[in-house]
Amino acid sequence: MNILQNTYLLPVNGKYLVYSPFASTRALVNKSAALEIKKGMKAGAAFSDNQGQVENLLIHLNEKKVLPEKRKGEINPLFLGIIPTRSCNGACNYCDFGADKAPDLYMPLKRAVSAVDWYSGIVRKNKHKLLEIHFFGGEPMMAMDVVETVVHRARFNAQNANLKTVFEISTNGQYHRDKAEFLGSYFTTVILSLDGFEPVQNAHRPLKNGRGSFQDARRTAEIISGSSARLGLRACVSDKNVDQMGKIAEWFCREFKPFSINFEALRETSETSIKNLYPPDPVKFAVSLIKARRICASYGIPLVYATDISMNPVYSSCPVGKDTAIVSPDGRISNCYLMPEKWKEIGMDLDFGFIRDDNVVVIEKGNLKTIRNDITKKPRCSRCFCRWSCAGGCHVGNTFPGAGNDYNDYCRQTRMISLSTLLDSLGMDEMTNEILEETARLESFANQSSDLLMDFM
Repeated sequence: MNILQNTYLLPVNGKYLVYSPFASTRALVNKSAALEIKKGMKAGAAFSDNQGQVENLLIHLNEKKVLPEKRKGEINPLFLGIIPTRSCNGACNYCDFGADKAPDLYMPLKRAVSAVDWYSGIVRKNKHKLLEIHFFGGEPMMAMDVVETVVHRARFNAQNANLKTVFEISTNGQYHRDKAEFLGSYFTTVILSLDGFEPVQNAHRPLKNGRGSFQDARRTAEIISGSSARLGLRACVSDKNVDQMGKIAEWFCREFKPFSINFEALRETSETSIKNLYPPDPVKFAVSLIKARRICASYGIPLVYATDISMNPVYSSCPVGKDTAIVSPDGRISNCYLMPEKWKEIGMDLDFGFIRDDNVVVIEKGNLKTIRNDITKKPRCSRCFCRWSCAGGCHVGNTFPGAGNDYNDYCRQTRMISLSTLLDSLGMDEMTNEILEETARLESFANQSSDLLMDFM
């Protein structure tokens, strides 16, 4: 790997932030030091005319680094995903999971058991310690019998193999309290969708029966918060609630004490436009998220942004490409929980197996290999400093084949948030404050076509 091709220089208020995800290096330098570092890295070990900070940085930056390991060989899932049903009791105005058109199809219990047994065998074969299962929808709790069957089968298998179970569910919380109490008793993590205060929650996430969703979501949050399960709160941010992000974050922390909070910007579709719902301005979203993150930190609660700077470089920041095995009600095994129609629209196929009618699991190795290879082909990301953390974000919605090389709003907000993360990691809160006040300069940075050190000057 050419380390120079993966070392970045980010302009920050007259200075420059040197960042190398592979050398775990980040440092603030002036222009002359930046030029010296570039010269030294191009020359490699033969260049020795440096002293002090520049010399130390060059030592770190020129060390041999290794790329993230690519998946190969037999499938080894990051976790098992179960979609008990695509049906949902909600009628969210921004739903991207096809629940409004989904048939009332529920996973047969024998198929659910076969999926758990297959995955348990892989976990034992690879001598892992965790049996980790995530539930997606639609609304998973509309197929409560499937959820219960999977949980109890996994617990049985884990007990026989001396494994620890980890259960996580993404849910809207729209059900009777006894179901919430079940989650609180058996689940490790419950990710609950709650978009903020009652007016916005009900406007964003109405129910099919015409009722608002706020009261039930709030009750579920309270039940999980008081249980042994970890509560994670996920809020979708539109132009309707972007200005409330700080207040929402404080309310979440104070009232529910979640283990994490996740703000996600709404993605515009033809359906959202019809319903007069639009994405937030990317600069406003990024600035509001950074400020909300500080509020959460004062409570000791992390505010998560899915594609933020990470400690370890990755090829993918979502389940795609990580051998995640997500089983649909009809038995398809995929890398992604979105509706397959979304993939077909952009020429992708993220299925790599299926469970036959006789409940035998079949893995199509050629499809799996293609998925593993395709996630590394992201021309838009080639000169962006977020390449090894965001890694293109959603492979279906953001960096699909033919998506183009120009940054979109998701890229821009990710770049702004990630810059703040790097500065905060260096204890440079005041510098972060300065860039938050100079939004024009921040927006200019978000549109910078290349962050590579080799392209400097």
